[in-house]
Amino acid sequence: MSLLSTENIAVQLKAPVVRAVKKGHPWVFDKGIYKQNKPGNSGDLAILYDQKRDFVGIGLFDPESPIKIRVLHRGQPTKLDTKWFQKKLDSVFQRRSELINDPQTTGYRLVSGENDGIPGLVVDRYEGTLVFKLDTVAWLPHLEALISVFKDLLDPERIVLRASRTVINSSFCPAHIKDGCVIFGEELNGPIIFRENGLRFEAEPIIGQKTGFFLDQRDNRDRVGKLSKGETVLNVFSYTGGFSLFAASNAAKSVTSLDLSQPALDAAQRNFDLNQDIINISKTPHILMRDDAFSALEELSKKSQKYGIVILDPPSFAKKQTDIPGALIAYGKLAKLGLQVLKKGGVLVSASCSARVSADDFFETVIRAAAACGRPLQVIEKTGHAVDHPVGFSEGAYLKCLFARG
Repeated sequence: MSLLSTENIAVQLKAPVVRAVKKGHPWVFDKGIYKQNKPGNSGDLAILYDQKRDFVGIGLFDPESPIKIRVLHRGQPTKLDTKWFQKKLDSVFQRRSELINDPQTTGYRLVSGENDGIPGLVVDRYEGTLVFKLDTVAWLPHLEALISVFKDLLDPERIVLRASRTVINSSFCPAHIKDGCVIFGEELNGPIIFRENGLRFEAEPIIGQKTGFFLDQRDNRDRVGKLSKGETVLNVFSYTGGFSLFAASNAAKSVTSLDLSQPALDAAQRNFDLNQDIINISKTPHILMRDDAFSALEELSKKSQKYGIVILDPPSFAKKQTDIPGALIAYGKLAKLGLQVLKKGGVLVSASCSARVSADDFFETVIRAAAACGRPLQVIEKTGHAVDHPVGFSEGAYLKCLFARG
């Protein structure tokens, strides 16, 4: 089966959409289509034209989504086949070559969907396991070909498929396709152990959040580690303890992991157990605290508890546009609570993964909240996306993190 060898649909786009596609936007919504020559099936190639019938690009068609077309190619007409896709992947992998060739890091994002010009498809790697995450049914007809290409390029032990609820519930989804199913190789029994900058972590590709681990904070975890020597560290919304482990590895005085989820805290402790051969980690007290973040910070403040580093890495507060005002209020409140338990001159690490909240608004909110409670911040660094999580279009920018002394 040749990748992308499907039926073609001729689609004429409205003028504003033509301009957006030419500038690199990866999506065509249903309202942006002026005319198409036939209804089309999942995974068909949509040949895009302007209203004068001049070629614009090529994309994958999704009849069930408001995003009708995911743009794969723009510019001059070309043939989209296996060779085209392999060449595309070569360029994507080349941008990550330093990471891919680092034996101390064996968990990272190989393909970042729209941001790598392969919309609707994310591929993460944990040691010898690849995880495909599909956000559109348009890739389902090409699944066997995708498996073949990645087997040829990377020779994985197995490939796990994660898919959105929309994909799994689609009439186009075959009955044997389930979220978390192994589509190549032997079944997976338990977590995968991989390395991040030399530290061992477990990932749960079958049942874990996202593809089994939050890979996007790798660089920020390393930054926290380098600031942690001799410090008491509080990791709020700690999840499976990534920031905590890096702090301990760099000889933190103590580390507290705070999360509402007991399974997450259990996983954090297992990650510490995996690294007991590292002397700094074995010597660093690791305190697990199960509680709501806002309530716990208030209680710690009442007890006059202070930390040298406070990390605030909450889940997304803005899942839709109308959530933005409330999200900014929550970020501000969280910053104030974090500063109440931060010792004078300590480091506040405040992150946001809400794509709808801009970096400028987020940083301004945290800095303003700090000033309002009499703890003006001295900014150390503002960070964004790691090399394996590039930003290919405006909506693809979601991660931002502030390192500051207060």
